[in-house]
Amino acid sequence: MAQVAIQQGEKLAENLNSCHEFEPFAYNDKGSMATIGRNMAVVDLKYLHFKGWFAWMTWMIVHLMSLLGMRNKMIVLLNWTWSYFKHSSALRLILRPGCVPAGDGVCDRAVYK
Repeated sequence: MAQVAIQQGEKLAENLNSCHEFEPFAYNDKGSMATIGRNMAVVDLKYLHFKGWFAWMTWMIVHLMSLLGMRNKMIVLLNWTWSYFKHSSALRLILRPGCVPAGDGVCDRAVYK
């Protein structure tokens, strides 16, 4: 997860810039957040757990605040707003019609209906 990598990178930088002996890495769990649909998310912090629209807004604010630069934040916010009201999804699937998967889950080109 990104939070582990960020904390490891910070500890590595501290250790490399230090003249003393290296200190071991200790992970500090800041919690988890995940979107699970439109207007729906879950937030799981150390002493606080909530879900729904408020969690979804919290997820968006945290992710916007983590972006560097005001221009990036505005572009992402505008893209999210446009997608929200347009009901468009960035998900695009390419499917081959009539393709029958072989035993290994890969479509065999010779087997079409």
